[in-house]
Amino acid sequence: MANFPRLDELAIATNSRELFNGMLVYFDRENGKDLDFANGLHNLWAKLLERTNERQLFITELEVLCPSVMTYKILKFLNKVKKHDLIQLLDVRKMIVGTYQQVSRKIALIATIRSF
Repeated sequence: MANFPRLDELAIATNSRELFNGMLVYFDRENGKDLDFANGLHNLWAKLLERTNERQLFITELEVLCPSVMTYKILKFLNKVKKHDLIQLLDVRKMIVGTYQQVSRKIALIATIRSF
C-alpha cells in the first residue's frame, strides 16, 4: 500500500471506529446487567420490607396480650430481629441507590463519548 499512503490511515480509522462502536455496545450491555442487578436488589428490598412489616404487626399484636415473662422475652427477641432487619433494609437500599448512581454516571459518560 505504499502507492496509497492515505489508504493505511483510512483503514486504521475504520478499524478504530469499529472498535469504538464495539466498546459502546459493551458499555450498553454492562449497563443493562447493572440495571438488572439493581432491579433484583429492589425486589429483595421489597420482600424484606414486607417481612419486616409483617413482623411489626405480629409484635404489635403480642404487645396487646396480657404481660408475662414469656411475652416480654419474645418481644425483646423480636425487637432485636426487627432492628437487624431494618439495618439490612438500609444496607440493601444503599446498594440499590449506589448501583443506580453508578449506572447513571456510565450513561452520562457514554452520551459524552457518543457526542464526539
